[in-house]
Amino acid sequence: MQKPLKVLYALQGTGNGHMARATALVPHLEQHPSIELTVWISGKHVDLKAPFKIHRRYTGITLFYTENGGIHWLKVIFKNHWLQWCWNIFTAPITSYDLVLNDYEPISAWACRLRDIPLLALSHQAAVVHPWTPRPHKVNATLERIIFWYAPFERARGFHFKKNGLHVLGPIIRDEIKNLICSPRRELLVYLPAFSLQKILRILTRLELPVYVFHPDVQHPYDVENVTVMPIDREVFTQVFRQVDSVLCGAGFELPTEALYHSKRLAVVPIKGQYEQSCNAAAAQACGAWKFSTLKKKHFKALNQWLNAPIPHHPIMSTDPKALVQTIIADFQEDKNLHGYKWEQEKPVYSPGT
Repeated sequence: MQKPLKVLYALQGTGNGHMARATALVPHLEQHPSIELTVWISGKHVDLKAPFKIHRRYTGITLFYTENGGIHWLKVIFKNHWLQWCWNIFTAPITSYDLVLNDYEPISAWACRLRDIPLLALSHQAAVVHPWTPRPHKVNATLERIIFWYAPFERARGFHFKKNGLHVLGPIIRDEIKNLICSPRRELLVYLPAFSLQKILRILTRLELPVYVFHPDVQHPYDVENVTVMPIDREVFTQVFRQVDSVLCGAGFELPTEALYHSKRLAVVPIKGQYEQSCNAAAAQACGAWKFSTLKKKHFKALNQWLNAPIPHHPIMSTDPKALVQTIIADFQEDKNLHGYKWEQEKPVYSPGT
């Protein structure tokens, strides 16, 4: 009897999108008859709970934010345990695995690179740095290199709003969202965890429609004029998402994708200093979303214009997680080097800023 493949699925824990993608992929990996699966996670700030066993946790690197939604670089530098992070890379027990599937998790990525263990990146970041995907008007090659080298790879399948060539697939959307039957009404869902509540409420209380704000700093629901402020709760969030016709959120990947998939009016606010979010905002705009550089009282008129604009319809074609898992494992069993997944340094065909 053939031995099962020892597969490690390693994910980044500093964003809900990584956990949401793992929630869709891990069950199919666990059910695959040829796999013995282990799951690692590094980082924190995840609001979604894992519905599967996590075998190893690392502290990882955490981003900290200012009240205005920008990155607080001093806290990033001084509050993270950089020496421990490096030690974890050198001591990570990675050599027993036949294949590592990596969703932008740096410890396993660097451990594989140092020990020559086969690694396949399955992440949104892999799509962000692909030369064919959208960019902001001001392209920053240095920051793109940082995004790549944070969790380096040679083979990948990236996920973006739309499929683009061989290496960039459409998004993986959780079944609970994909199968959701929406009944939208003129209401707004806001999820901007990098902004302080005080900053958010100053402008949202001036709107003439019901607004639902989810924020990690909230412990119990309360109302402020037309705004209902709530703690992060997966079931409540999904219920509110089902009933609203508009979503205002950061320029991450998971929530904007889900909003576009269900044809909701979408506006994104990229985190200042986070180049990946600037790239996401450009890609979301290409799908009909609006972008606000920040959220201040002077943006009230533009916010109202967005809320009264027609809802664009740009169909989002999602990737089937079960079919993807079956294809990857079959390809690896046939070719341990996964030559067909090697990242091609193709010339860009997408003009930045268009």
